[in-house]
Amino acid sequence: MGLNKEALDSNGNTASSNPSAAADRAPVRGRGARFDGKAVLITGAAKGMGKRTAGDLLSEGAKVVICDVDHRALALTVEEFEALGGSVRGFVCDVSQREEVDRLVGYTVSEYGGLDILINNAGILIPGSIEETSDEIIRNTLDINVKGVLYAIRAVTPIMKSQGYGRIINVSSITGKNGDNSSCFAYGASKGALISLTRSVARQLGPFGITCNAIAPHAVMTAMMSYWSEEKKQQIAEKIPVRRLGTEQDMSNLMRFLASDEASFITGETVNINGGYYMD
Repeated sequence: MGLNKEALDSNGNTASSNPSAAADRAPVRGRGARFDGKAVLITGAAKGMGKRTAGDLLSEGAKVVICDVDHRALALTVEEFEALGGSVRGFVCDVSQREEVDRLVGYTVSEYGGLDILINNAGILIPGSIEETSDEIIRNTLDINVKGVLYAIRAVTPIMKSQGYGRIINVSSITGKNGDNSSCFAYGASKGALISLTRSVARQLGPFGITCNAIAPHAVMTAMMSYWSEEKKQQIAEKIPVRRLGTEQDMSNLMRFLASDEASFITGETVNINGGYYMD
């Protein structure tokens, strides 16, 4: 059964001749149905580990809305996911804009009748020294990496509370724990903020059946890390106990675990995923 591809309209919403029918179609289940019927929203998911996670969730029965600022990449990803036979929607959204995030969440609920899992994956990393970091870089980094997550969590909270269920996963970084000397210093600050935010949300929403966790990756080969030279990749891999760099699949595996019922007794945690490079 092929996926009902939906074209993105000028407002960034997906359009279909029969969207409700598409949402009800049974997905192909490649690895069981751990997320059968769950409504998932993933930001920054047109490419990279967001895309990989979305595809894996679709294969496990989830209904997924993916958002991104890259209109063309988003349309291509939605088309690619046709092969999975599940239910997917695309929505162009700049997470730094509150109104757009509110529309994104509202759209997800209107399409799928609820929202069970939120994965805050959208983020930017701009390499550079402290002296090279402009006001614009600081503003954009904090607006996307922090405010975008705040907006999304605030928007989904009443929905998840009314359901008595929810899973929130934030993508932090090793730089949020020990700093970094190779990227914009605002990046580490933004990822450290997510660690604190994750704990606050976990404490406040735990009584409502909602968990909130973060992941702290390092040395994962995504497009964001394209500025690493081959020499640096080799040097880092040699310092990692498992002697390899991370993959997008590694990230998907962890995020799906935290989004599953198997992780229902885990909340407020920031899980390192770096092959043992950093342990705390």
